[in-house]
Amino acid sequence: MIRVVLADDEPIIIKGLRKLIDWSAFGMEIVGCAYDGAELMEHIETLKPDIVISDISMPHRSGIDIIREVKERGLSVKVIFISAYQEFTYAKDAIAYGAIDYLIKPVVKQQLEKSLHHAASLIDEDLQEEQRRGKLEHLERKHRHEELQAALGQLVDGVPLRNTEERLRLETLLPGPYLNVLLLEAEMDHSTERWGEKESRLIAFAIGNILEEMVTAANRGFVFQKNERHVLIVHHRTETSAGMLAEDIRKQISAILKLEATVAVSGAAAGINRLEEAYAQAEQMLHLKFFAGLGKVLRYTAQAPSGRTDKPLYELRWTALGDLTSTGWPELEAALNGWLQELGHETWGHPQLAISACLSSIVTMIQELAKSGLTLPEETLDKRTLQQRLATSRTFEELGQEFKAMFRAVHEAIHTDGSHRENLVLARIKQHIEEHYAEEITLESMASQAYMNPYYFSTFFKKHTGHNFKSYVTGVRMKHALLLLSRTDLKVYEIAERVGYNNARHFSDMFKKLYGQLPNDYRQEIRK
Repeated sequence: MIRVVLADDEPIIIKGLRKLIDWSAFGMEIVGCAYDGAELMEHIETLKPDIVISDISMPHRSGIDIIREVKERGLSVKVIFISAYQEFTYAKDAIAYGAIDYLIKPVVKQQLEKSLHHAASLIDEDLQEEQRRGKLEHLERKHRHEELQAALGQLVDGVPLRNTEERLRLETLLPGPYLNVLLLEAEMDHSTERWGEKESRLIAFAIGNILEEMVTAANRGFVFQKNERHVLIVHHRTETSAGMLAEDIRKQISAILKLEATVAVSGAAAGINRLEEAYAQAEQMLHLKFFAGLGKVLRYTAQAPSGRTDKPLYELRWTALGDLTSTGWPELEAALNGWLQELGHETWGHPQLAISACLSSIVTMIQELAKSGLTLPEETLDKRTLQQRLATSRTFEELGQEFKAMFRAVHEAIHTDGSHRENLVLARIKQHIEEHYAEEITLESMASQAYMNPYYFSTFFKKHTGHNFKSYVTGVRMKHALLLLSRTDLKVYEIAERVGYNNARHFSDMFKKLYGQLPNDYRQEIRK
């Protein structure tokens, strides 16, 4: 509604103006009445009317005094004067100061309506012009903001700014003394139907609004998107403030959107020239969410967690394999946890390497079991299925759970079927040979471990492997000898000792019998 104030020192005139026309039909309402010039000026200041209809000659302050002050102060009120015939020249002076019309008393309804239509059209034009100017100013501010965002994008990519004006503006808007890069990723599991492309875009938009309010509107820095992540460049007066802001942002997103988000925080950068380094630090920490867990604030650090086992993965893997065939699930789970703990250290910061190492170890151990004639679940034999199951893990913890679930299925399959008993015995014998090939291994000692007499054990072993016991042990030893010949500079007698032969000549004779050439000849040929 258009707001109107009436002013005249004669109350009957004001009463007549109220009844002269249907004000609501014009989209107007009378918000106040004044009976002298001083009161009218007070109403203009406090009630902020759009239109004033006033007698030009009033006590205390005349209409000319009023409109002169309105013009000097740049007030947007439209003024219509009413005057007696003899005041016609006086009214003309008021028009010169910006009054939109004057009416001669007694006021005629049609003339007042015409003046009000004119005033309303001027108010509408002013509103449209104000909106146009507002839009232009908004677009100009948006354009300047986007220019600065693009400049920051260049800086985090390591591209120096050639525009001196942009650099100065950024240094003014990011005074520091500490600058940090924050990278934010919403934790949406895209393997579920909940998060389609449309939902993901809406979430990104909603997060952007939260960040704009908490960072840009609060003059704490800039927000933009890069590689489908939200990037924040923020400035602080203390080194710990960036982490506190990141935690506030994470909590706000959780409270408003019911969604977890991971926020990676770089170390403090001294000036905009160091933003490339800070961005790399934040990106490095974001990669570590696979190991640290989702929905957390990850502050920059180059250190891996403590608690290593100091045992090589190879040794831990064979321990787990032994427990798979010989113990209950709790013992096997403990062995697998030890292996996973060491794997976490070996692959820290490299999720794909962790997944690949898990897959490789599973395939190796499954193959060893399959060689023993064990009947395993079909899903454990398909490498593609194994890889797909592991690759869906979003964290190292999830990867470990999936890894252990696979082995539990194998463990249950082995230990619930009585027909596997002989295969379990054979698997343990093979594992013992694989681990102790450098020591003295006899048919009698292995038969004792299998709780069989030597004759029956010999028959049992050949039935299940297709090899007699002695030739099988020789094959394992020679397999390791081949590796040592091709990958080390050890002397032949040293290799013989490492694979279980006290006599180097006997080792060389056995090697030639098996491969058709002496160890040194094999080494020279393989190195050519």
